[in-house]
Amino acid sequence: MISVWSHRPQLLHLGLFIAAYVLACGFAQSLAIVPGTGISIWPAAGLFIATLVVASGYSWPWWVLGGCLAELFSNFLWFHSPLPAAFLIYIGNALEAVAGAWLVNRTLTRPVRLETLQEVLAFVVLGAGIAPIVSATVGSATLAWFGIQSQSFAAAWPLWWIGDATGVLIVAPLALVVFHSWRGKTRLSAAQWVEACVLALIFLGVAALSLSGYLPFAYIIMPPLLWAAVRFEFKGAAVSLALLALITALFTITGTSQFAGDPESQKHKQVMLQLFLAISAFSALIVAAISRQHQLAVLTLRQSLDTLRDRERELSQLVDMVPSHVWRLTPDGEPTFFNKRMIDFLGLDVADFDKPGMSRLEAVLEATVHPEDAAGFGDALRHCLVTGESFAMGIDCAAPTASIAGCRAVPNRCGISRGASFSGTVFVTISTIRFMPKRLCGGASNSFSRS
Repeated sequence: MISVWSHRPQLLHLGLFIAAYVLACGFAQSLAIVPGTGISIWPAAGLFIATLVVASGYSWPWWVLGGCLAELFSNFLWFHSPLPAAFLIYIGNALEAVAGAWLVNRTLTRPVRLETLQEVLAFVVLGAGIAPIVSATVGSATLAWFGIQSQSFAAAWPLWWIGDATGVLIVAPLALVVFHSWRGKTRLSAAQWVEACVLALIFLGVAALSLSGYLPFAYIIMPPLLWAAVRFEFKGAAVSLALLALITALFTITGTSQFAGDPESQKHKQVMLQLFLAISAFSALIVAAISRQHQLAVLTLRQSLDTLRDRERELSQLVDMVPSHVWRLTPDGEPTFFNKRMIDFLGLDVADFDKPGMSRLEAVLEATVHPEDAAGFGDALRHCLVTGESFAMGIDCAAPTASIAGCRAVPNRCGISRGASFSGTVFVTISTIRFMPKRLCGGASNSFSRS
């Protein structure tokens, strides 16, 4: 009991919840277009579940109490059901919210942000699929028991269930966006604000034309709705769905919507209205989750690449300090790195071997290996890169540009060995170098080994 009291919500937050709950009930009553029934889309279910998902479990009794006050007040304003019936209906709504929030919190990691496809599917199945069964069962039984508006259990249950499920799909994402945005700042670039404004104009125009009957098919709204879900992810989908619900309610109330018609077809129209909003909400949330998951995967990949480049840079610095002539090749045999000792020996860095009409490896071999041995050494090196087999051979090296003691000298007896592969690259090490007078052919005998 002490824990419940110490975790009581702020009075302002509780008051805002009660006010939003009352407005949601009024919205539901305005969309109850089936004659003789008050059953419709129930936005309060989404608000209730989202609030409990975000709130601490110890504070749930306070939100349940606030919801009870809000629903009884809404019954006084709009529904005019007997007080015992209204209280029983609220019991069903409260059990629905508690069950839905408990299932979602048990399944998903808090805080629930619906950023992955798995999270969205779990929320849809648990919050909008299973939880409304409780409210639909209790509410339909109450209507049949009290004989309210001559409703039978079998006739009321499907409308009640899909109405609550649609309310969860539309309002819960918006409520989660508001709660998370309240706690953290949402930043958009100037280009994103421009795109959002253009998208809002297109969305409102298409929604007005399609729902007012000027366009023959209400689902024409799907392209701009999915555009918002792809470009602005969960926030874009939630705001777009809320706007779609408001525009649909406006045209339905005025009787100009495709979902308003003669009394004989109103039940069918009611089901079509609920399915339209439910399908739109489900599609937008799924696409937003896929878009967000793609963005997270790209971000993770970029971070991994940055980390890999840092590790490669550190390894290059480490190799630079090795007292051997080391150069790094790609699996295709293209040199990508010379350590400092190799650069000092050649007088050139790896980028200096970029020449038109030949590969970098061919340029390196031309500059460092005697022409008579360049082709054979290059073939042996490429074969080793492909197969991983070691090789040893004697070659003649071309003289470096520098001279020693005033006479030309060339390296002799160079041992080459394969190092560890790192990030798809291969290291080649010239482990020993000795200098001898050049041969008559312009080079000296050199031995290379590969292991």
